[in-house]
Amino acid sequence: MCTLNFHPNWVVLQLNVTNAFNLVSKRVIFRELHALGENIIQFSPFVQAFYAFESPLFYSHYNHDGNVMVIPSAMGICQNHFLGRALFALTHFRALHFTINHFPSYIFPSIINNTHIINPPSPPLYPLHMNIFKLISM
Repeated sequence: MCTLNFHPNWVVLQLNVTNAFNLVSKRVIFRELHALGENIIQFSPFVQAFYAFESPLFYSHYNHDGNVMVIPSAMGICQNHFLGRALFALTHFRALHFTINHFPSYIFPSIINNTHIINPPSPPLYPLHMNIFKLISM
C-alpha cells in the first residue's frame, strides 16, 4: 500500500465489503437521490427505469430436480452497470460521513466497496511498548 510506503508508522485497515453491491436496498437508492435536492430528483425517473422494479434472480440447485427457480430481488445493483458504482457510492456516503464525523483524526479513502481506515499516529495517552526481550526469554 502506497500510504505505508510514505508513513511506515501509520496503521491502515482495508475493508472490502463482501457482496456489497447485491445488498444495497433499492429503497435507499431513491431516498438518497431525493435527499440530494431538486436537480437530482429530475434524474430519478431515469434511475427508476433500471432499478425501480424487482429484478429476477435465477437459481438452480444440483441436488433437486434441475428446475430453475426465479427469485424476485428488491435489493442490489449491478456493479458493471454504468450507474451501479455511482449509486453504490451514493448509498455508502451517509454511513461513511457519519463515521468520519465520529473519528475526525482518521483518514477514510473509499473507492467503490473498498474503504480504508487510516490512523495517523498521535501522541499516545498511555505510552505502552512491547517487551520483546521478555518474549524471547520465555
